[in-house]
Amino acid sequence: MKRRKFKLSHSLLGTAALIVAESLLIFTHTPVAVAEGVILAASIAGIIVTIFVATEAVEEVKGSMNMFMILSLVILEFLVFFAFQYWFLCLAQPASFPDLSLDPISLMLTSVLVFVFNPINLPATIAGRGLLLIEIIGSLGLVMFVLQNVSQFRRKSLDTE
Repeated sequence: MKRRKFKLSHSLLGTAALIVAESLLIFTHTPVAVAEGVILAASIAGIIVTIFVATEAVEEVKGSMNMFMILSLVILEFLVFFAFQYWFLCLAQPASFPDLSLDPISLMLTSVLVFVFNPINLPATIAGRGLLLIEIIGSLGLVMFVLQNVSQFRRKSLDTE
């Protein structure tokens, strides 16, 4: 059986499809409790997909510079995805992050700061704390995966010299 070639565009389209499906579920007069569950479930799915995409990229992409670019784009995709998650949660439950402004820069900044384990907007609800925990666990998984692969590239480059 022939293995499909890795395409970053497929990952981007998949993430966009997940965001669109999630928004349709949330914004079709869904009760707040159900919307919170959808957001948290989509967040977990997003983490799983991101780590799977990173795994596929490592298996397919040759060359350390190409790998660095692909993994950087995967991390950016992860950060944008979670900026949407914060936006969705703040729209569904405004009390979840009372100090978080809903402009794109603030949402992206929150996502980046949580990714580097330094959240500045602390959640006020269980759903907010759940989303924060999900992103931190996903960040840990993604960072450990990237660091592991960077060390493998270093070993491979030393072996070829």
